[in-house]
Amino acid sequence: MAVDSNGMIRVSVPMFYRVRGTPPPPGMVLIPAGSFQMGDTLWEGGPDELPVHSVFVSGVFMDRYEVTKTLWDEVKGWSSGNGYVFANPGGGKAADHPVHTVSWFDVVKWCNARSQKEGRVPAYYIDAALTQVYKAVETAPYVKSNAGYRLPTEAEWEKAARGGAGGHRFPWSDAETITHSRANYYSDVSYDKDVSPTSGYHPSYAVGEPPYTSPVGSFAANGYGLYDMAGNVWEWCWDWYGSYPDETQTDPRGPASGSYRVIRGGTWSREAFRCRSSGRAGGYTPGGGDGSVGFRCVLPPGLP
Repeated sequence: MAVDSNGMIRVSVPMFYRVRGTPPPPGMVLIPAGSFQMGDTLWEGGPDELPVHSVFVSGVFMDRYEVTKTLWDEVKGWSSGNGYVFANPGGGKAADHPVHTVSWFDVVKWCNARSQKEGRVPAYYIDAALTQVYKAVETAPYVKSNAGYRLPTEAEWEKAARGGAGGHRFPWSDAETITHSRANYYSDVSYDKDVSPTSGYHPSYAVGEPPYTSPVGSFAANGYGLYDMAGNVWEWCWDWYGSYPDETQTDPRGPASGSYRVIRGGTWSREAFRCRSSGRAGGYTPGGGDGSVGFRCVLPPGLP
């Protein structure tokens, strides 16, 4: 066992952790191991989406939906009697909408609480020896990468968003355009790939006070069976935000340090350009969070 420059605990993982035969837990889907071209293969985004580079990602289970307010409250309720301390209660438009206004630090703690609530070994710790579970502090944790629920890496997230079909602009492969029939975002005709007949906020969800989130699963799933990989809320990833390398990578974890944690996927309040599978938002301070930011979890296959 060794600790890398990102604070990741690198453990040799048996091959069965990466095969297709392990059934996914309820509410999760398998993102199979494989390589993909990460970055802006269509050359229309910002310089931080380049260079396009080949990345191999090991197989992982991922939540089919963004974490809902109901699931957030269920786990957080359990955690309150088990030593966890959160800075934010977490908001939600309704029970079946994604939780929002959750910081990166709180989300990491919540992942651990979800693991322990289900009797799993938690993924995050405050010490390199992996003896003190990450529950209350707000510092970058150490990670046991083959343990319980955790945030996806940016590479895991992008591979999952592409749904097994490379070279496409959005998480679907039957069109290179976007409309309000496919995602919850702010339609702006200045982007020529946004061909929605309705403009501005999504007309079905711009009701009452913002945030104008939609119930999870309101739009069609991508090729892996994942919902809302474009729009609704930004999704926290593990990585510090930084530049891409010009080299082939295997299970990258991002820069060793930084000021902002990666968010991906677009949101109800931003334009369609942000919904592209390769789109990067520049990151968000790990202690921050607002009505446009939520998350989903991953879980290594093969765990009891």
